[in-house]
Amino acid sequence: MDQETRTDSSGGGGAAEGTMLAQIVKAAGRTGRAPLLILGAFERVGSNWVSDQLRASMQQHNEPFRQQLGAAHPLSALNPRPDSELTALNRHHLACALHDLHGSERHAVKETNLFFASRSVTGLLPESPVLVLTRAPLGIASSFERGGLWQRWVYAERYLGLARTARTPRWRDWSPLLPLDDPQPPVALARMIAVNALLLAEALRADLAGCGRALAHLQYERHVTAPEEVRSGLARFLGVPLAAPSGMPKRGDGGDFDTSRPKSELVAELPASSAALVRHHVATALARATAIVDAATVNTASHWLAGDDEYELREPQERARRRAAAPAQAGSRLPSVGYRRSGLSPVTWRNLLISNLEMADLLNALLEAGMENTRHGTHLLINPMPHERGGRLHLDQGRRWRPSPGFERHPAYWVTWLGAAALAAWHGARLPTREEALAAVAMAGPGHNTGYTFGDTTPVVEPGRGAGQIHHLTGNVQIWCADGPDTGDEAPLRRYLFGSAWNTPGDSETVEERRSRFLLGSSRGVGVRLVRGPEACAADALGAWEIAQRIVCWIGEIDDPDRTPGELDRWLVYVLTRPSGTRS
Repeated sequence: MDQETRTDSSGGGGAAEGTMLAQIVKAAGRTGRAPLLILGAFERVGSNWVSDQLRASMQQHNEPFRQQLGAAHPLSALNPRPDSELTALNRHHLACALHDLHGSERHAVKETNLFFASRSVTGLLPESPVLVLTRAPLGIASSFERGGLWQRWVYAERYLGLARTARTPRWRDWSPLLPLDDPQPPVALARMIAVNALLLAEALRADLAGCGRALAHLQYERHVTAPEEVRSGLARFLGVPLAAPSGMPKRGDGGDFDTSRPKSELVAELPASSAALVRHHVATALARATAIVDAATVNTASHWLAGDDEYELREPQERARRRAAAPAQAGSRLPSVGYRRSGLSPVTWRNLLISNLEMADLLNALLEAGMENTRHGTHLLINPMPHERGGRLHLDQGRRWRPSPGFERHPAYWVTWLGAAALAAWHGARLPTREEALAAVAMAGPGHNTGYTFGDTTPVVEPGRGAGQIHHLTGNVQIWCADGPDTGDEAPLRRYLFGSAWNTPGDSETVEERRSRFLLGSSRGVGVRLVRGPEACAADALGAWEIAQRIVCWIGEIDDPDRTPGELDRWLVYVLTRPSGTRS
């Protein structure tokens, strides 16, 4: 593993952008350690292997900038107008996210395919050590071929979007590397691999020259052929012990993210013609880049993309294409929704997790009340990921929110705390505190559906339980809590996450682990469970119009430059939890 030494880092791109990013970093009020920034030179470069090595050592955040910023966000890798200005809501969201990423113990932030957002992300985390993950282009192309990823992940649209971005004033120098010539998939993929590596190398050029942050390079081919050596080098770089993972979630289905099957050989299953196209167009893009960036940047990208000669080229094998598992259903009827006791607590628990269909109903009601889920690329209630990337709620062409077919009764995830609190207000309920959740599960057994058992969520009805019982008290998804750690008066608020999920271990240590997220954060493994105290009933429910007005009024408060992130967050909590009819 290649490694550099740390001194100082300025981060950012141009002067104006650097000033803007510095202001956001200052507003974040960071008090903890800067997170490890894991940057993939492309997808399929071994980031899941690295995540497994770090699972026991640090909390991890998967692509909080690439996946959790909408395409209209000024810092999004998908934004066709990257020169647009950040709004007050954009800045507040980013400041809260940065505060969340800086913990008393180091967190890890994994990002891949940042493309034209590379400078912005590295500028937002100027003190973070960086681990760059790379893989030879033939290895990436082979992985795309084997999984049918070009079609499944809609990469033709991604190429077109990047090519259009390269024709905006800020990035027009890059347009020769991304021609609008309707390229064949191997050609377009090769160009994208080269361009992302070049943009990442340019964003890190000061650091790569030895006058920046701590930086290391991990090549996919090395962790396949010498995993113990790479693990030892990674441990030295991070200053933490790393043992071979054991007892971790297994992705043993051979699917897209399967890391449980050790790999010991480097084989590229590609037609010879496709392999030739990949090699040629990567080399062409690197050659053209000499007119755009300095020689050192091109040399770095070339080094990262070396290794094609280590692969044995084979014609693709005839094999049945792996199909995504059909979503499990629980019959045509769900148990009636109600609130049940757990133990001696006066708090009653909703027997079912909130489903995708219920979340869609709230989103549609709020939309009719005039409130959009996404403003200038910042998501408020849910992160509407594409289905192929794990999203299950989508705004259709008729401007109606609908779940992915077959997932209507699965628990909603990618929900923010704001979205969870809005649901609670709509149902005349609230979110549980962490202590209430701990007390409720004290006598419970292991959570159902954890550790990638089914590779996704299962319906909100837990097998073997009836309507009078609480389903998935732990397991399937984690849940948002009503309380969180003390972050001080001025810093952004965080709220606890509780339980275990389909993509986490299901042991008691995981369930009881103290972890939290900022109010607009979201995850593929975090959903919503509602409770009611003795004082609450369905009559306390707020209408969609009132919820929408409260959130819109809060957004208006963000424009006040004298209000700190902490003040704004406490105001948001208040407006979403105060009783109906209470005046502000």
